[in-house]
Amino acid sequence: MMRKERMVALLAVALGVATAAPAWADCQNRTELTITADGAAIDASGSAEARAQGDQQRFKVSIDARVADGTIFEVFANGQLAGTITVALGVGELDLNTNDGAVLPAGSNPVCGITTVEVQTAAGTVLLQGSL
Repeated sequence: MMRKERMVALLAVALGVATAAPAWADCQNRTELTITADGAAIDASGSAEARAQGDQQRFKVSIDARVADGTIFEVFANGQLAGTITVALGVGELDLNTNDGAVLPAGSNPVCGITTVEVQTAAGTVLLQGSL
């Protein structure tokens, strides 16, 4: 009887390990970013997306804004600079991924761990913000 109990216990442990979600679990999160008063002044809107499948990760932020071509905005993930967006014809995009062995910046790696996203001016004025 002891042997049977041990087998059941081992099976329970094995199933628990197999079903536990690792920190790098697959995810697909998307949100429309919330506009601030400063963002409304330039008619800004945008979205953020984080996806991971296996060892592939992607973090993408897209914006629309009524600003001059060449205007640069900074994107922050979890309070850390993830990259910049340069606007052309009123739109811009930051698209980071791990294709070809690329490493994501701090704050955005792993993408499934991103909780906050902000789009700011170079002076630090928040235009868009959201949670993934």
